[in-house]
Amino acid sequence: MFIGYAPLSFILSILCCVGLIYLDKRAATAGDINVRKSAQTLHSKSISRFGGVAIYLSTILTTFLFGFEWNSNAFLILALCLPAFLVGFIDDLKFNLDPKIRIALLLPVPILFFYFADIRVTDLDLGHFDDFLEIEFMALFFLCFAMVGMMNAFNLIDGINGQLSSYLVSIIVALKVIENISGTDLPLSDEFRYFTNILLGALAGFFLLNLFGKIFLGDAGAYFLGSIVCFGLIEAQQSNNLSPWAVMLILAYPFTDLIFSVLRRRFITGGDAMQPDAEHLHHVIYMRFGTLNFRHDRARHFLTIIFLTIFNFPYIASAVYFSDNTSALISIFIVYILSYLLIYFSLSPRFLISDDKR
Repeated sequence: MFIGYAPLSFILSILCCVGLIYLDKRAATAGDINVRKSAQTLHSKSISRFGGVAIYLSTILTTFLFGFEWNSNAFLILALCLPAFLVGFIDDLKFNLDPKIRIALLLPVPILFFYFADIRVTDLDLGHFDDFLEIEFMALFFLCFAMVGMMNAFNLIDGINGQLSSYLVSIIVALKVIENISGTDLPLSDEFRYFTNILLGALAGFFLLNLFGKIFLGDAGAYFLGSIVCFGLIEAQQSNNLSPWAVMLILAYPFTDLIFSVLRRRFITGGDAMQPDAEHLHHVIYMRFGTLNFRHDRARHFLTIIFLTIFNFPYIASAVYFSDNTSALISIFIVYILSYLLIYFSLSPRFLISDDKR
């Protein structure tokens, strides 16, 4: 079943988004303008940053309306993701959290998944390194490092209208493909199938309005989706006995963007590795379209999404096709990193210039 409960979560997501857009307009009329003073800000009008609230609420409501028990895995997953959602929600309320404090507050999420959902990575197909992951403390440490890093990576790539949501829709489509090709030998639970359908519909409803710049995902949405997608991919990989590098390749875009951004700020531009900037790949592509006579802001957003989707989806599809072939997945992962760097350096020659010389 590919569609499942997606239509209801789609409708509820749109309704929640419309309500939040209305509340933001009322707040703006009263003088509470929702515009961040940040290097990543590309808009000048007040726009709600609570799209993550719409996704979270519509997912909960759909899960409840279709009769999931309160003690089901679906509600357990949503509860375990709640700390990530709340950390982002606090920041969306304009309480600026120090990056180190934010990371510390996100740590309960992987810890909860480790002990209450039995989500742990003990095999990376890396020979003797996997022996360390057999130790419970090392397995927990790795899960914390991976999930907190990926939640922040999702937040970093959420800089263009529709970008993160379209990328996540691609990931969920990849999960659905894994489901359809698994057959009876590698089954996913019906509950997992239904839950991914619900999340797909919620994302699609938000995407429809986010693409036109009516509402933003916000940190709450980025952190919540980062945590739940990490869970979904690890669950799919373990349930189907796939290579862990299939998960790595599916997440190659946020992973590469995060690592490259830290290295770029630390060793190339001389900036603070913990602070946001407007030098990510999506910013570079967005600005480049501006030099090609695409002056309309909405057109540049849309073209950036198209560019990144065309670039990323073949690698996501490859992760599904070679899902049990570690050697092929590692090779494709390396190709992805090289392709990312080639595009970035081709479109942004500014990488050779430090901040104080610009």
